[in-house]
Amino acid sequence: MEKFLVCHSSAIDANSVGSHDAGTNLDFACFNVKDIKCITAGNASLEITMNETGMFNAGYNGGADNEALEQSLVILTVTDGSEHLVAKKLIKEIATGRKPAVMLDSVNSDYAVTGISAVAVRRTTTSRAVSAA
Repeated sequence: MEKFLVCHSSAIDANSVGSHDAGTNLDFACFNVKDIKCITAGNASLEITMNETGMFNAGYNGGADNEALEQSLVILTVTDGSEHLVAKKLIKEIATGRKPAVMLDSVNSDYAVTGISAVAVRRTTTSRAVSAA
């Protein structure tokens, strides 16, 4: 069975959406961990970038100009100064944990590892001009 990253940032309600150009009102998302492209750190935060999780990434429009791309990003608020430690623990949990899902749940304060205090999900649709040189 595949392993998933479950991100629950706030209550699912009438304002919840699956994607939004401004990346708002995304209250719940579940990603296959094999789609994690990279994890980067900022001041008191980690950003988990997903690869090929949108509707349009894989060769949409044959790679022609103005190709549409849907991007997915999970932003974790972490204890300041512990960014690298939380990243290491999260990577270890993803790689070796026995559960089929790695939970990042702000609503119920249920996080796969210690040091995380909030989760935000961003899933936006953009258009990038792609041209061959």
